[in-house]
Amino acid sequence: MFAFILGCLYLSTALLHLWLIKEKFNIFRFIYNPRNRNYLLLFDAPFLLLSFAAIIEESHWFLFVIFFMHAINSMTLLLKPQLFYQSKDEIQLMEVESLNNYLVIMASVFGVGCLLISYL
Repeated sequence: MFAFILGCLYLSTALLHLWLIKEKFNIFRFIYNPRNRNYLLLFDAPFLLLSFAAIIEESHWFLFVIFFMHAINSMTLLLKPQLFYQSKDEIQLMEVESLNNYLVIMASVFGVGCLLISYL
């Protein structure tokens, strides 16, 4: 059940990213603004908690990957925020459109993967 909810949350996030792209909102400028750090932690918390609950419910390597990705992201933002914001220079070397597409594709893949896990 938790994997299903997590999958729905990821697919909703992918739709939200698509809508923000359509509205010409610069997602990465928002993400890499240090004033938005608490928002990013709050945004990441449901994913972290649901992936942990899904692991307890059903141990699957895909859920472990998702959990550790969110855990590393949250711990970096909490403990070493300067390390998180240093990657801004590397991100700016890529095109904004490709980064936005990456966000949508990754959220969609994680969402479909979680739905498949909950189905099987």
